[in-house]
Amino acid sequence: MQCSLKVYTRVNPTEDPEKVKKAITNIFKPGEMEIGSSNITLHAGIDSLLKLKEDLEQRKIRSCARSVMKVQGNKISFMLSKQAALVDVVNLLESDSPLGELEVEITTSDVEGLLNWLAPDIEDDY
Repeated sequence: MQCSLKVYTRVNPTEDPEKVKKAITNIFKPGEMEIGSSNITLHAGIDSLLKLKEDLEQRKIRSCARSVMKVQGNKISFMLSKQAALVDVVNLLESDSPLGELEVEITTSDVEGLLNWLAPDIEDDY
């Protein structure tokens, strides 16, 4: 299955850019990192989603995660807490966080297949 992953976040003036990069790489395997003066963007493929997939499974939050993932055309998008990611915890957000978020966008030709792989709707997760 092919996909393109983009993770975007702002770097606030009070934040250490190295810690923001660490928050991203705690959840996603590093790929091509673009570092701007006030933002960081990761571009990667499906391999970068493996740790997230494992974390969702271990914490038994796959169904919950799937419920906050938004599908629009060939894209899946969701947000993660930047602060939680810094301490290696996956925390999905339903709305913007005052402390900042990681905006995740996955583009794929098989949206349903990717959703079923990443966050299957499993009753045991409840």
